[in-house]
Amino acid sequence: MLVFTAALLLPLPPGLSRSATLAMAGLVAAVIFWASGVQDPAMTGLIIITALSALGVMRFAEATAGLGTEFVWLLAATFMIAQAMEDCGLGRRIALRILGMAGGHASTVLLACLVVVLVLSFMVPTAAGRIAMVLPICLGILSAADIQGPSNFAKAVLIGVSHTSIMAGIGLATAAGATVYSVGAFGTLIGVRWTYVAWMTAFLPPVILFTLVLWRTQLWVFPPERANLVGSAEYVQAELRRLGPLNGGERRMLAVFAGVYILWIVGPEWGITTAQAGVMGAVALLLSGMRLLTWERAVAAVKWNVLIIFAVALALANALESSGAARWLTDATLAIFRHPRPVVVALVLTPLVLLMRVGFVNNLGMLAAGLPLIFTLARGWGLSPQWAGMIFVMAAGPGFLLPTQSPTGLITLGYEYHTTADYLRSGIPASIALILLTWLAALFYWPLLGYGP
Repeated sequence: MLVFTAALLLPLPPGLSRSATLAMAGLVAAVIFWASGVQDPAMTGLIIITALSALGVMRFAEATAGLGTEFVWLLAATFMIAQAMEDCGLGRRIALRILGMAGGHASTVLLACLVVVLVLSFMVPTAAGRIAMVLPICLGILSAADIQGPSNFAKAVLIGVSHTSIMAGIGLATAAGATVYSVGAFGTLIGVRWTYVAWMTAFLPPVILFTLVLWRTQLWVFPPERANLVGSAEYVQAELRRLGPLNGGERRMLAVFAGVYILWIVGPEWGITTAQAGVMGAVALLLSGMRLLTWERAVAAVKWNVLIIFAVALALANALESSGAARWLTDATLAIFRHPRPVVVALVLTPLVLLMRVGFVNNLGMLAAGLPLIFTLARGWGLSPQWAGMIFVMAAGPGFLLPTQSPTGLITLGYEYHTTADYLRSGIPASIALILLTWLAALFYWPLLGYGP
């Protein structure tokens, strides 16, 4: 109320219209609420689009038009597919199979836990969902190895899977709601249409490298008390025996997922988009004869608050652009920083975004507030908005320093195997690794793929 009142009553700065001032008030309000987490981010979004439409910044139809974009349907479809994967137990079986290859050596078990999370990112579209699937297995291994209380190995595993689950969300266009939003924002705001394969090629290799670096840093920060975990391998094998052979539901789920994944890869050649392929897979889960989900179960699986945030973020970006607020902010910034070199942008933007991310309780809010501004600034600097946006996505997506930066950190903290201080000890080297990998990707790897500054 205060920022909107100020936007209505204070004198206008030169070159700024009243509508643009109100749009900027909407941005400030969004940042305050999305960063603090004092209420549900979707609720904040509804308040903002209601205010913007009531104050005449944009028509209500324009404010809600984001709910009609194809990536909203991709979000809904991936939530349904993930629910079917959880219900049939296929994700748990895959996790146990990978962990079964690790044997009982502590460092290998830790690597296997991180790889499991990475593999699940292909099937489960949320970091919290991946954690929910893998944590019971990790806790079972700790229990079987008679690891109680705050042990170094337990800290390495729980914090490690938390970090990997967040980071894995960047590697694939369907691996997190924030990433789906980012892919959609690139298309809506700057006209860049990412295919599933193109996004995976650009972002998955840095994510894999990060996972390997995290594995070694976790062993360095939290050296295991003993090299071999007696009982862990036996626990995994016992759980696999209890599951038995693949059942009918798991086979059907494998068939549907394989079909969807093939369409994600080759579909663009046939005119089938990533979102369209996802919806086709979700529909297949509901068909008679396949029936891995009931309609009621499918509807309940969709995180509608994420869909609302997605639509609100696009509406806010459009309001800033159409009202002239984005251009005014760009001109004000250019008065201070005129045409910086690409290397300077990469070197400064990455740690700056990482520090800003500390104040946000979710990465979707950070991306929704920041991507439109980064696109506009990049244009003003004479740089590729796609390249600058990729840096922003890479740096703003994860948050490793505090458990409050992500649901996965809070979930693992609740088991009391680690403290907030332990999370910070692990998060500092993880953040340094992320900064270095982002620099390498932005300055060397992405230009090789054609995404240069």
